[in-house]
This record gives sequence, C-alpha cells and structure tokens, in this order.
Amino acid sequence: MPNLKKTPVDEEVIRLLSAQNQRGITLLYEHYSPALYNIILRIVQSDEIAEETLQDCFLKIWENFPKYDAAKGRLFTWMVRICRNLAIDKIRSSQFKKGNRTETIPDSVYNSNTLSEELKTSDPGLQKVINQMDGKSRILIELLYFQDYTQKEASEALDIPLGTVKSRSRKAIQLLRETLGNEGFLAAIFLTLFETAKRYFGS
Repeated sequence: MPNLKKTPVDEEVIRLLSAQNQRGITLLYEHYSPALYNIILRIVQSDEIAEETLQDCFLKIWENFPKYDAAKGRLFTWMVRICRNLAIDKIRSSQFKKGNRTETIPDSVYNSNTLSEELKTSDPGLQKVINQMDGKSRILIELLYFQDYTQKEASEALDIPLGTVKSRSRKAIQLLRETLGNEGFLAAIFLTLFETAKRYFGS
C-alpha cells in the first residue's frame, strides 16, 4: 500500500479522535465544515436541511471513526462519502418527500470514479505528487477527480470562483507533468484523465 501522507490538521484530528477527544470534532468542524456543507447543499438543495444533515454527519463521523482506515484513503474522502450518503438518505426519506421536495437526484450524486479511486490507492508515485500539493489544491483534486465533480460543482461546493478552480487545476496538471515522468503506467493514465477533464470543462 502507498504511504498516504496526511496534512498536519489531519494528523491532529486523527490523533484526537482516536483518543475519543471531542476537540477532534471541533477542529474537524473548523477546517472542513464549509466544504462538507456545500457538498450536502448541492444534494438536498435546502439550507435548513443541509445544516441539519451536516450535524448528523459530524455525529456519524464521531461514532464511526474507529472504522476509518488511513491506509485506504484520505480523511476528507472518507468524510465526503459519509456526507453524500446521509444527504441521499435524507432526500429519500418520507419526511423530506412530504415537504414536496421530490426533485430527481442527479446521477452524478451516486457515481464514484472507480478508476480514479484505484489510481489513488495503488500508485505510490501519483500519491507522492498529490501530497506535494497544498491543502486547498488537494481538496479540489478530491472533488474533481476522485469524487467525479465538474469544475462548476466544485466551485459551488467549495464556495470559490470558477476561475480559481480552473487555475488550481492548471497548476495541478503542470505539477504532474513536471514530476510524474516515468512513475508508471497508472500515473500516465491519471495524467491523461487530467488533460481530458481540462479540455472538457474548459481551461
């Protein structure tokens, strides 16, 4: 398995939550709640329900943290999966439907990028490059290429301008070009995915 390098915040959160220290949830909320909230909001399309679901998510993160395996993926990716699942459960609930919120759930809410997930967990060269990126860029990469978000959706989820999403994506592509080189077949495929996404969503 690749060495999944953690950010300083992740390391502190993991240390605190592993010790069942509630300061870990506070730290988690301070650093990740805006991104997680917007991911939930994109699914439930209601500020009130998004806030309620976010609280449920943090409770579930606290209760299920012993099941988190850092060797299988980053903390943020694990939390996004929990939030998306709870948000989907929320809009499927009878109480939600009684509120006349019967919009069709976009297919992209259910889909996960299986190939990208395999790349992330099986190629140490790729992992090393991603770990060199700053925290904001890593979260953006998680959404765009590991959670199958479009650039517009990532812009809305992270509450940043679309131009910022595009510029960070360009920098990520450049970093991959400069450092991957001969790191292996999977890394080359991942670089192709980056280039394809760039052309599809705009430069």
